[in-house]
Amino acid sequence: MHPASAYPTPPDDASQTIVERRLAVLPADWLPIALLVGDVVIAAISVPAGYWLKYYNAGQVLPFGPYLAAIPVVVAIYLFSLAITGQYRSWRGRTLIDQIFALYRGIGLAAVLIFAAIELGNLGQRFSRLTILPAVLLAAVLMTGERYLLRQFETRLRRQGIGTERVLMVGTGEGSELLIRRMSMFPQYGFHVVGVASDDVAADEKYLGVPVVGRVGDLPAIVKQLKVDQVFLALPASQRDRLLHLIKLCEDENLEFKIVPDLLEVMSTRVEANAIDGLPLVGIRHNQLRGSAAVVKRIIDVVISGLLLVLVSPVLLIAAILIKVMMPGPILFRQERIGRNRKPFVIFKFRSMIPDAEAKTGPVVAKPGDDRVTPLGRFLRRSSLDELPQLINVLKGDMSLVGPRPQPTFFDERYMGEVPRYLERGQVRPGLTGWAEVNDLRGGAPIVDRTMYDVYYIENWSLALDIKCVILTAMRLFSHHHAY
Repeated sequence: MHPASAYPTPPDDASQTIVERRLAVLPADWLPIALLVGDVVIAAISVPAGYWLKYYNAGQVLPFGPYLAAIPVVVAIYLFSLAITGQYRSWRGRTLIDQIFALYRGIGLAAVLIFAAIELGNLGQRFSRLTILPAVLLAAVLMTGERYLLRQFETRLRRQGIGTERVLMVGTGEGSELLIRRMSMFPQYGFHVVGVASDDVAADEKYLGVPVVGRVGDLPAIVKQLKVDQVFLALPASQRDRLLHLIKLCEDENLEFKIVPDLLEVMSTRVEANAIDGLPLVGIRHNQLRGSAAVVKRIIDVVISGLLLVLVSPVLLIAAILIKVMMPGPILFRQERIGRNRKPFVIFKFRSMIPDAEAKTGPVVAKPGDDRVTPLGRFLRRSSLDELPQLINVLKGDMSLVGPRPQPTFFDERYMGEVPRYLERGQVRPGLTGWAEVNDLRGGAPIVDRTMYDVYYIENWSLALDIKCVILTAMRLFSHHHAY
């Protein structure tokens, strides 16, 4: 079991009164409705805006009447395109960046359909194609801003318990532990765990800060008593028969439920299904960063790290001067880490601790309030500025911009014998940031959880996933919970 301090714990029962007000304040999934209304307004104003941008101060203009008449058609095209890309489904459990990527796919489809309508209707004499491009770009900017602001508002409400789903967790296995921690860490997903049903922990005790409210067999009574919206079934795979019984029980009681895989099942992401003429074939998913994909990723690493070193050189210089003035000792921290194919290399970071910080303690992970970290070093670590010298490691080929974070040799030797699938992290170059880090698993976060995300990245790599990691890293520079 991981230490309870590794993540924040869910709110206690004092917040339950606020949670119970959610239906009186807002419907649980109000956001898609707000998006629909906002998108209608934005799509409508994008048409006259595009016309104005094209013909402002122009000597010869097309009549505005046809553009005004086309607004309902343009709105319908946008709503259709955005609907089929999932924009108006519930955001519950989905990240903002996923929604933004889907938004741009929908806007792109809308633009294609608008151009196709002009061509098929032979409307080139009434509508200039040069008015469509600024209109689409304006709609993209406004809809992005709309989603960001609505998401921020939604997150603030859900932190207060408004608009959340009341969840009962059944079972206290590894999968249950991981999920409770994640739902507590990201309240914007809209799940509030109000209780845990378990046969292994006594009632009236707490599990990860959540009250244990009864035994598994008491499920129907607990659900009614706590007014639960969803049941998460997190029993281990060894209790398959009991899990099937609970599934039938939830169906008979008309309860919405989700099955939480056992941690070993979560870690086993390697199953890949295909079919030949309808005949299912099951194989093993392998590392996706091989061959041409690895070459493309390396080219991108070299180009971007070189450009970034030039762009951030003033920041590097200022940080180096401040460290030299305020923190006597070397400017850079050098440490041996394990890289691709278990090849050791020396990593570069701005020094954030007192000189010889590990002389007395030995190799240990930094913790909250660590007295080895200097005031300047604490700012560098919180803002991730201490990581900037690793762009040199990326340029040299020791690291990549995105990948599993490299571990010190001491910890690596310990983890390889303790953590399932840990060695698979060595199939790719370690990264400045990674899929685990953007999910706020860094620093003191359990290595088992981080490894699970790293293995997922390796087996599901794509350029889109790398871009997503970079964007999320930029968005969360000042909000990491485990950067001490």
